[in-house]
Amino acid sequence: MTTAPLSAPHRLRSAADRASAVVGAIAGNIVILGVVVLAALVVPVAAALTFGSALLSRLG
Repeated sequence: MTTAPLSAPHRLRSAADRASAVVGAIAGNIVILGVVVLAALVVPVAAALTFGSALLSRLG
């Protein structure tokens, strides 16, 4: 079975749909990386807030 060639408007719409999907995928990956970075910073920041003053007083 063969497919009929797409007309110009259909080709443009198809290209726009693919571009939109690529942009959405990139944006999604950026969001995921941001969440991972924030999650990785939670423990060190919490430790610094909790124990920071005690550590500074021992050093000084």
